Amino acid sequence: MLLDTVSEYDNEKKHYLLDLRERTILAIANQFDHKKILTFLGKVGIIDIDETKKEVVIGVSNDFILTQIKKNFQKALKEAIMATYNSQFGVRFVVYPPFANAQHELLTDLKKLLNIQESKASKAPQLEKNLKSELGNYFGILFEPSYRFDTFVAGANNQFAFSAAKAVADAPGTAYNPLFLYGNVGLGKTHLMQAVGNEIMQNFPEKVVIYLPATKLVEEIVQALRMNKMANLMKKFDEVDVLLIDDIQFLADKDKTQEVFHNLFNDFHMKKKQVIISSDRPPKELLHIEPRLKSRFALGLVADVQAPDFETRIAILESKLQSKGISIDFEYLSLIAQYIKSNVRELEGALNILITRQQLSKAEISEEDVYSCLKTLGYYCDENQINFEQVMQQNKKSSKNFSTLVEMVAQYYSLSIAELKSDSRKKEITQARQILMLLAKKYFNRTLEKIGDYFGGKNHATAIYAINTIEKKLKSDSEIQHDYRVFVDWIEQ
Repeated sequence: MLLDTVSEYDNEKKHYLLDLRERTILAIANQFDHKKILTFLGKVGIIDIDETKKEVVIGVSNDFILTQIKKNFQKALKEAIMATYNSQFGVRFVVYPPFANAQHELLTDLKKLLNIQESKASKAPQLEKNLKSELGNYFGILFEPSYRFDTFVAGANNQFAFSAAKAVADAPGTAYNPLFLYGNVGLGKTHLMQAVGNEIMQNFPEKVVIYLPATKLVEEIVQALRMNKMANLMKKFDEVDVLLIDDIQFLADKDKTQEVFHNLFNDFHMKKKQVIISSDRPPKELLHIEPRLKSRFALGLVADVQAPDFETRIAILESKLQSKGISIDFEYLSLIAQYIKSNVRELEGALNILITRQQLSKAEISEEDVYSCLKTLGYYCDENQINFEQVMQQNKKSSKNFSTLVEMVAQYYSLSIAELKSDSRKKEITQARQILMLLAKKYFNRTLEKIGDYFGGKNHATAIYAINTIEKKLKSDSEIQHDYRVFVDWIEQ
């Protein structure tokens, strides 16, 4: 077995690195001929994870193999590591002599892995044909198999977008065409889009489904124009039944690309071929995109992919743990969910860091580990500070003045007081500031002028707008209702 010859690795770490090797190779298996994979990757293994340098260390048997790996597989392996392990990690290749004496075992392990994959593929020949079609190879973008509906945790805030995506997957080209998904970075738009694609390929194997980031679409169109091969590109698109375009906002200021995509979109819509588009904002707010395109984006259904509420964040973490067969104390999951509120990728990233530490150190996760992980991801927190519940208890005994409330709101949202008083328009800061303004007016008799002065000299109208905005959100947003209630309960006790 891989790494059996490496005495310094304990069994737990060895098995973890084995598993990571398998997941990495499976992630690129559809991109290369299996003979080529066996020839070169059969003599390769993951030997370490360097947390300090944020690198996965890949060992190869000799200099010749090292040269070939860098030439043929370096980019694919790096992307696979980012997808299967951690998006913030790179790859480092080293010559590792022990593998020269373990090549038979390395190769045997890899053959078994690829045989299992080919066996699974043979049970779904039409789907495999779709994934490996000439068209898929032409664009070079494949679907992530783990992006499925059953791995997407849909909370109350995302139920509408989730249901719309399911409806499209059940009846492509008839229900909600186009489907336009929008939301901030890291909330699962790509997961939901690709879940639709994977479901359609499973249930309608005769359909050709293509996923393209908008940047890749721009690249294809620019290259076709430069090489005078636009007719060839349009012919390729004509073979597509379902088109998924991710991050459409990157078409901004690309006039020629917008013109081509406008014609392409019209052709798909006329032929009742399904189009799914994602963006970081709704169609009407897209900048430097032609009005005729924005109007077409809104022809079908526009659905907001919102940040998950606290309960959903917990459910996401638990789902990821369950899929990995790992357990972490609920209180630590709650701590992560309390701090990381607006980015699912960062939730998963925090979990990956903790899991790696647990598996490599063989020690139980501690509260200190969680705080260290949060700091690594850039969250303002201090394990030496008392937690929010303790702050609440202490402040019950102290005078309930506005300054104390400001400290509590900052602690609750993991912000500094300076951030609360700043002009930042980040969602989490704006929301905390608006709640604080409303509480100041309602419970501490602060005038609008004084409220504006406290928050960096904002004028009377700005304070009114902020308070009106948060009052509207309080009527429909359960997470804001929960946060607001926490402070009101403290004030009224």
